[in-house]
Amino acid sequence: MKKWLNALERHLYKYNIPPIMKYLVFAMGGVFVLDLFMVMTTAYTTHINLISYMTLDVTMVLQGQVWRLLTWLIVPNQDNMLWMALSLYFYYFIGTALESRWGARRFLIFFVIGAIANIAAAFLSHAITGYGYGVNTYLYFSLFLAFAALYPDMQFMLFFVLPIKAKWLAAVDLVYFLMAIVMGGVSLRMAAIASLVNILLFFGEDIWQTGRRMYFQWQRRRQFRR
Repeated sequence: MKKWLNALERHLYKYNIPPIMKYLVFAMGGVFVLDLFMVMTTAYTTHINLISYMTLDVTMVLQGQVWRLLTWLIVPNQDNMLWMALSLYFYYFIGTALESRWGARRFLIFFVIGAIANIAAAFLSHAITGYGYGVNTYLYFSLFLAFAALYPDMQFMLFFVLPIKAKWLAAVDLVYFLMAIVMGGVSLRMAAIASLVNILLFFGEDIWQTGRRMYFQWQRRRQFRR
């Protein structure tokens, strides 16, 4: 799989691809501010819900609103201004760190694979249940899983007080994925599963090798105790 990813990355060398994460973050922040401004200026009139025209609603896409296949990527996933600001900063930090480590082309491949998987999952949900929608939350969470795989010992200040390593935050992140897969509706389950596709493609071999190595070490310790 890594050979295929490397070949795809080399194919993109002929294109001048800039880092995209800062544009995604600024666009998401702009949508949040614009929607907030529209709420404030239409307090006594009918409010136009901008975000409702940007979400990945498969029914609307099939009716011709094809722009939703792109705009869902910059739909804000927080309602509170403070949490939105923290989320944007976090996405920017994680995304730009991955772009610096991988390069803009490889990061683009990772992000696009996750986006396409989520779109496919939304359409599959629509085919199964008659409705389907996509959310970008788990796609952006997958960026942190990739970050934690590359920088497992990077420390973050949880609640600005408690130091915690990225690998433990990634474990919490995986629990959040698991809860969505087990307890969520069809569309939410598929979105969570689809957002792990890029992780498996990029890190699946490493995860497999690490698992084998841990298993063999466990076997040797068991034999030694015997």
